[in-house]
Amino acid sequence: MGTEGRVRETGFPIKEILIVAGCLLCQMGAGFFYGSRALAPEVISDLGWSRTEWASGMAPMLIVSSVGQAFVGIACTRFGVRPVIVAALGCLATSVVLFSWMQSLTQFYLAMMILALANAGIGDVSIGSVVTKWFSRRRSIALGFAMVGSNLGSVIYIGAMARMLPDWGWRGASIFVGLAGVALILPFALLVLRDPRPGEGAEAERSSEGPVAEEEPSLPVREVLRRPAFWILFYSLFCYALVLLGLVDQLVLYLRDLGYSESQASGALQLAVGAGIAAKLGAGFVGQIVSSKTAYLLNTALLAVSLMLVPFAATGWVLVLFSILFGLATSSRDVLLPLAIADAFGTRSFAQVYGLMVLAFVPGGALGPLVLAEAHRVFGHYRPGFMACLALTSLAVVALAFLPRGREAQAA
Repeated sequence: MGTEGRVRETGFPIKEILIVAGCLLCQMGAGFFYGSRALAPEVISDLGWSRTEWASGMAPMLIVSSVGQAFVGIACTRFGVRPVIVAALGCLATSVVLFSWMQSLTQFYLAMMILALANAGIGDVSIGSVVTKWFSRRRSIALGFAMVGSNLGSVIYIGAMARMLPDWGWRGASIFVGLAGVALILPFALLVLRDPRPGEGAEAERSSEGPVAEEEPSLPVREVLRRPAFWILFYSLFCYALVLLGLVDQLVLYLRDLGYSESQASGALQLAVGAGIAAKLGAGFVGQIVSSKTAYLLNTALLAVSLMLVPFAATGWVLVLFSILFGLATSSRDVLLPLAIADAFGTRSFAQVYGLMVLAFVPGGALGPLVLAEAHRVFGHYRPGFMACLALTSLAVVALAFLPRGREAQAA
């Protein structure tokens, strides 16, 4: 048997390996967002903004991102993934330039909105759509490897900007690192990524299983919106956005308040993002062992546990443990939520369903930074904001316990 045959027996032909690698590299571009948030103390000091003004940039970004991802789902279905991702990289380059040149809040909002369009195009909807179309049996593992890109990109962006910051300032660091990332990713988007042709990918896998293979569940979008499973997942994603973007936006500022240095505070964010690499790879294998419902429920419970630790982060080992658990919980969601959606509603309308579901990011992602920033302004510390996030996330854990599984979600 030839090499290609042996590779096919493992479930990962060379073509599919290249697709996953291309997805990983394209997702690295999303790391610029995390790198820019690590620059918060320098930007606020240089431009004379308050923490609430800095946090307010999240609202227009999340509105554009969530609405944009709904249209990304439609665009991926109509035009294919390659032109969508190439356009997104153009938006990323534009946002990097605007961010590094900004002088006012208006310019900041504009940079964040264009960055939102970029992240929508290279985010979970487009990458998740590609992977679910190419893979069936090993879908969770492929998603795990593909989604690692945003974490790798974040670690690289945060580290590179922190290293350049003393000599280049926040403006020079952001434009150099940001544009270098676009230049690296663009060739792979142009040459590697594409949707499967007829007879390729997941369709070919299911055909090879023979006529006894069970057909995947698949519901049209209008039917999905009538199912309780959609709204349970929608609320869980609201809580995820509330916690993730609230803490990413304010974590460095919070840790500086506790007496940590700039490098220590940025290092905690890097540790969380780095732990996410292991989380995404591990989540892919977990998805092969337990049901998507169980995996996603445990993921959300882990997020709640991390929130219990963050008020006590003044103790060094607690900060390390929080960073690891927070990174594990937030990053594995990128793999486990697409699996839950595909399991419940099928792949035929995956991009549109996912695009609609991420609308939960608008209220969740906009409220998270503002809740924490306002808690600090009113009370002088973040603890009431942390407790509010914990209460809402705990409710999501309870709701997910009642999430219907697979075909049950269609009949519910």
